Amino acid sequence: MKLLRLYQDQAREHPGEAKYMLVANAIAQGIEDGCLAPGESLPTHRELAEALGVTIGTVSRGYAEAAQRGLTVGVTGRGTFVTAPCHDVDVYEGAGRMHDLGFIAPFEYLNPDLNEAVAELSRYADLKELSNYQQPRGLLRHREAGAHWAGRYGLAVSPENLLVCAGAQHALLTVLASLFNPGDRIAAEQLSYPLLKQLARRLRLNLTPIRMDQGGMLPDSLEAACRAGGIKGLYLMPTCQNPTLAQIPEYRRRELVDICRRYDVMIIEDDVYALSLEHNLPPLASLAPERCCFIASTSEALSGGLRIAYLCPPDAVFAELERTISYTISMAPPLMAELATMWIRNGTADRVLAAKRREAAERNALARQLLDGFPLETRTTGFFCWLKLPDPWAAVAFAEAARQRGIIVADSDLFALNHASPEQGVRLALGGVRTREALADALGTLAGML
Repeated sequence: MKLLRLYQDQAREHPGEAKYMLVANAIAQGIEDGCLAPGESLPTHRELAEALGVTIGTVSRGYAEAAQRGLTVGVTGRGTFVTAPCHDVDVYEGAGRMHDLGFIAPFEYLNPDLNEAVAELSRYADLKELSNYQQPRGLLRHREAGAHWAGRYGLAVSPENLLVCAGAQHALLTVLASLFNPGDRIAAEQLSYPLLKQLARRLRLNLTPIRMDQGGMLPDSLEAACRAGGIKGLYLMPTCQNPTLAQIPEYRRRELVDICRRYDVMIIEDDVYALSLEHNLPPLASLAPERCCFIASTSEALSGGLRIAYLCPPDAVFAELERTISYTISMAPPLMAELATMWIRNGTADRVLAAKRREAAERNALARQLLDGFPLETRTTGFFCWLKLPDPWAAVAFAEAARQRGIIVADSDLFALNHASPEQGVRLALGGVRTREALADALGTLAGML
């Protein structure tokens, strides 16, 4: 047994170390040495306890410590597995020769022509004004365009109640840093946006996983967490959840809002993929404007390099959020905000979004065809899909096997808010490869693995 030898090595080198720490350190050493491979199944608690001559409780603590370090993941009913080397799935790193179905880069070859846009800007705009410092909230015309764009999400908002941010991630960071204190608890779905985890860790915020189903977050689970105490905020992508595509129906949205009102919980509505879908669901911010910070992003619909988003907060926290923008970046780049404004006003934004939806529809149809017979969650025009893995696959092992075949996918462990993912699945971004032929090649390979 590999872990027996590794444990014995650790015991000789660190004779005073607690036994459960020796277990965790043995796993870490095995990964570093390469004798424990990503996706490899570790012995059961009982098997390892008998081999090491320790209690099952010691092994359990050791495995928990390893999971805390991100070395392992527990899969209910299947066991404990070595994780793949840590990587940030929603941080673009470039795929090289790989088929990248991990990072959501929505059909960037359909982005507006930047050369044409800059030439047009120089014809009609006073660019000198854009080189000066502005109020942290942004120029009025930029906020007017932002209010128009928020309307695309179904939210009616005044330009006076809107802040221009340097992308949705900056808007999220602004809200978390302004309205919450270290130690505060933020509720989110069991599988949630990976960068939320990273921001929470850096700001010393605690994330509380809330159970979910195909209709998104379960209100009774949220209420139980609120009743237990300490929940200060709620993070949701209600219309097109990342990674599962769950969509919260209107009646459940109203239940969640009622719970937040009863327990005085601030809502963060980060529905960045909502515009990829046709829907008429009301934003949470329209149901609870007094306690919801709504983020209207442009990057996912228009261009990854267009780092502009519009933050629509309650009146009571507007000034605090604007101060945070001032303290961090002074203001969103006015030239970038002007570009977004032009595209929103002249109809480019709507045309590009429509083209991306059409391409997404073709690629979703392709995914359903090639992965027919497997539990695949799709939306007609969604920018990604969610593949639930059959036994005996663990998500981390599947992701590693796919990587060895030249394909990057995002496994469920990357989205899990606790150490045991509630289900084994992978997110497949449909726009990260340029052609449908390349996508078909990658999906066909994944189907063969299943």
